[in-house]
Amino acid sequence: MKIKEGFLLREIAGTHIVVPIGERVIDFKGMMVLNSVSADVWSFLGEHRTYEEILEYILGMYEVDRQTVENDLNDLIQQMEASGVIEA
Repeated sequence: MKIKEGFLLREIAGTHIVVPIGERVIDFKGMMVLNSVSADVWSFLGEHRTYEEILEYILGMYEVDRQTVENDLNDLIQQMEASGVIEA
């Protein structure tokens, strides 16, 4: 998984927003707002981290069970793929 070219993450007034640039502005409909954990995931995708590395980071940062993290991470990745901001 990696971030598609033409998308950046910006923090505006304390809110993390995925911003299209260049030709992506024409194709990208809507706006993607990320919470702090999702913004970390975005950053890791930019660093070409593996799914397992991202999962382990979240597990190490928060007191939550593995299944919940896996479910939430899978949902986030599916939303990002559906929005067209990441690719396999």
